[in-house]
Amino acid sequence: MKKQFNLWLAVCLIVLLGISVSVPANSADQGFTATIEASQSGNTTETLVVQLFPGIDFELIDFVIPADLQPEVTFSLTDPVGDPMDLFGNPALGEIDIRFMLSYIPEGEEYKVNYHERLRDRGGEYTTVELGTYIYKFATVLPADYDMDATHTLASVATQDLRSTEFAAYGLSRYYDNDIYNFVPSGAGEPMPRDIVVTETCNNCHDPLGEHGGRYQEVQTCTQCHNPDLFNEELSLSYDFGPAIHRAHSSNEPQLDPIHYPAELNDCQVCHTGGTPTADMPMVADPNPIPTCDGHPRGMTNIVWGDAGPVRINVGSADGTLFGTANGAGSAETGNWVSNGMDFFLSDAETGDLLQAVNVDLTVYGCAGNAPYTYGNPDSVVGELHTNWMTRPSRTDCGGCHANINWETGEGHTGGEQDSDELCSICHAPDSGEEFDASVAGAHTVPLASTVLAGTLVEILEVTDTGPGQRPTVVFSLNSKNGPVNPDTLDRLLFVLSGPNDDFEFYAQENVLGGLTAVEGGWSYTFSTRIPMDAEGSYSVSFEGRITTEVNGSNERDSAENAMVAVAVTDDEPMARRMIVDDAKCEACHSNLSLHGDNRKNATEYCQTCHMPAATDEEVRLEGEAEGIHFKYMIHKIHRGAELENLPYIVYGYRSSVHDYSDVHYPGDLRNCETCHVEDSYGVPLPEGALPTVSPAADIPVMAPITATCLSCHDGSSSVSHALANTSAFGESCETCHGDGKSASVERVHAR
Repeated sequence: MKKQFNLWLAVCLIVLLGISVSVPANSADQGFTATIEASQSGNTTETLVVQLFPGIDFELIDFVIPADLQPEVTFSLTDPVGDPMDLFGNPALGEIDIRFMLSYIPEGEEYKVNYHERLRDRGGEYTTVELGTYIYKFATVLPADYDMDATHTLASVATQDLRSTEFAAYGLSRYYDNDIYNFVPSGAGEPMPRDIVVTETCNNCHDPLGEHGGRYQEVQTCTQCHNPDLFNEELSLSYDFGPAIHRAHSSNEPQLDPIHYPAELNDCQVCHTGGTPTADMPMVADPNPIPTCDGHPRGMTNIVWGDAGPVRINVGSADGTLFGTANGAGSAETGNWVSNGMDFFLSDAETGDLLQAVNVDLTVYGCAGNAPYTYGNPDSVVGELHTNWMTRPSRTDCGGCHANINWETGEGHTGGEQDSDELCSICHAPDSGEEFDASVAGAHTVPLASTVLAGTLVEILEVTDTGPGQRPTVVFSLNSKNGPVNPDTLDRLLFVLSGPNDDFEFYAQENVLGGLTAVEGGWSYTFSTRIPMDAEGSYSVSFEGRITTEVNGSNERDSAENAMVAVAVTDDEPMARRMIVDDAKCEACHSNLSLHGDNRKNATEYCQTCHMPAATDEEVRLEGEAEGIHFKYMIHKIHRGAELENLPYIVYGYRSSVHDYSDVHYPGDLRNCETCHVEDSYGVPLPEGALPTVSPAADIPVMAPITATCLSCHDGSSSVSHALANTSAFGESCETCHGDGKSASVERVHAR
């Protein structure tokens, strides 16, 4: 009632005072208000104030194929707070566009076929059931003999376009919702869609997936059009989803500019996430590899199998020690006895036929940081057919990345010319269990994920002598997945002392090899550097280390996951540095963020020890003013990339290497701060103790903490002037407008 009264009062004020300006709503519900002209009877108009919640929610209520074979869709449209939306309402509130695409998979085949022109059904009729609920009747008439037992997919795409409305002044644009309905018209059996890659995996980077203007946001929507029928005769290229996506991500697509792919291109499981059984590969071990973090080369995993009828699982060989039997899908925990390289075999209990062999390995990755080559949420949904990348090699799919192959002449292919896909799996078996061979899995082994690597696990057990002016002593253990490691076998082991933890401004790095003392449980090292005499609060001790191992004929740096331990200097208890970003979020897109010679692997905290507020590239820069390399300032700028107003953005690195980030195109949405940040870590004000950022090349060479954060993305002259105008000798006044709950809060101005 109060909302209705406020709306009535606002309308009265506009009528009386002639107000026609748009103002943002200052409410917790994040709505927007604007004035619009509403048509009335007698060719008159009335000025109204309306509140809008940008966004559109599509819900499929019913889908039927009537006797006339023209499908009918019943659906509802609501805004984000659940209020019904008028499909045919005032364009001043944004035009709404609905598209429907219908396909089926013929019996015995794997790919979708469209019933209509590939883009969508056109020319159908809408009927209003009530406000917010509608029926769409297809113009397309299905064939009289259409296969009622085939898997069908209805993709629905709803769009709200606010670009030409009063609300565009707030930066509001277009909003979308996709709905996927898989079904069998006869009701006989479960639908079996082509479910190989899931949208959630794409959204680890894309946030959200949205192509052709952003409208198509589900993989199942994309594959309605991008099937084998979509072929470009002029380019002689298939635009089926697989090869098209492979070409785009490997910079082999002639109609797209090259991209900076953020992960290992040969790691197929960036997109083809697994971890669950499939019909082709009915048994998995989860986790695999198994983290072993106590120096003992044993671990525990969960053996999971699908519904393959009566089965037995043996260890070591197909007739080895019996692990278990089952009649249907199931899982069983192993206990802490699995050794590195142990094999599990799934066999048909009645015939003895081998159904699946799984090799299980150990790792120390994930013990002190984030395990490399794990993506997003390990509990997230995966495609039912996610192993197709191993079991269905083809010229079009493989040729998307391996674009140098000429299948007609055999150039670039050791197997010679190929005029069909029938022979692919003879050489390219799914998974032989060997790395770097011709099997699909083996050929795509990522060297840094090779089971040959034993891993390097450093664990800080104790730090003493941490008062002002003292030289800290660190006791630590050193292990691999095979057990304890002698530090003399390492190529590199450095310890780092940094602080204070409020915001780093002190950094000392020391090579500890040759200066260690064996102690009970591990090793001991005493810093030659003293904690500053005037130090207060808490400091941190961290490390980096590696051993070099030959993998597939080349040397790979098997580096430790960096970890950090807080130590009390004058505090009663150690206070760790505040957590701002989470390395696990970085890994969701980068898969194994490993920089500076693969030595630095922890963006949560370790990177910041060197990339502190006053750090610049001055020592290695060959020309021009020094750029600041403060972590927040540099990372924001890198990911803003080509969208920065002041380009080029160039940073000098080790040995004066030039890094130009001017053509970086971030695949996600820069407004979503929590792509990288942990919750409640990016608002205003910043915590006390945050230091100014130094960047001589910037318009403001020494930037106050909040200013540096904002100007790293919003680097135009108007933003710089705004920051200067709102900073005085008493500090920054950003919180006045941009603080939590304010009209231009950080959360609000980054709303999507």
